[in-house]
Amino acid sequence: MKRYIRFIMFLALQFNFIIGFSQINNAFGQEEEEEETEKEYIFSIRLIPNQSGGLIQCLILKGDIKKPEKILLLTTNSWVMQATGYESSKANPKTENLIQKYKIFEIPEEVTKTGEKEILFYSLKKTEAILNNLWRLKYSEYPYYNPEKNNDKGWARHSDLNITWLPSEAQMRILNEYGIENFGDFISEENTFRLLRDVRDKDWQTRYIQSAGVSFQTNEDSTSNHP
Repeated sequence: MKRYIRFIMFLALQFNFIIGFSQINNAFGQEEEEEETEKEYIFSIRLIPNQSGGLIQCLILKGDIKKPEKILLLTTNSWVMQATGYESSKANPKTENLIQKYKIFEIPEEVTKTGEKEILFYSLKKTEAILNNLWRLKYSEYPYYNPEKNNDKGWARHSDLNITWLPSEAQMRILNEYGIENFGDFISEENTFRLLRDVRDKDWQTRYIQSAGVSFQTNEDSTSNHP
């Protein structure tokens, strides 16, 4: 009888051990899964030329923006694809549409009715147009030879009109509000999307331009219209 009781107790201990190990193992698996979706990278831009001939850098980075641990440069298209959640990204593990989250622009009703592909196309082209117009913050005229753009005017106005590649001190103070002390600075994710939203606003454009102490007519802004 004693042997039978010992055997039953032995089985109970074995069962409890197996159950306990299984629970620990499951918890460990859950932690791994949470780590995989943890956001370690952020979206960022810099208002300096890239190696492909563009006038801004699109990137994601890990760590502090003042001293990042890792920097991954992206094409404008890939940056937008990742930011909208249509392409996997270390900076967007939950594949959110950050363009909609930060309310950069609204998708017109006629586009939403046409389906997911048209929404994606609209979002990509619209966001790319905004990014490609950020050169206006730094330059008073388009800096490269391009017959399609050489008549375009930027919004920057340095006190020395011969300097066409820098804004005025007052305009730099406005950019300071987005964490931009120098044009080589990495802009935080929140400030990046805030800047993309604000530059579309006509009142913001007017404030930026007139802060330089000059008055001139802006071109029709392609950032506020579907390209």
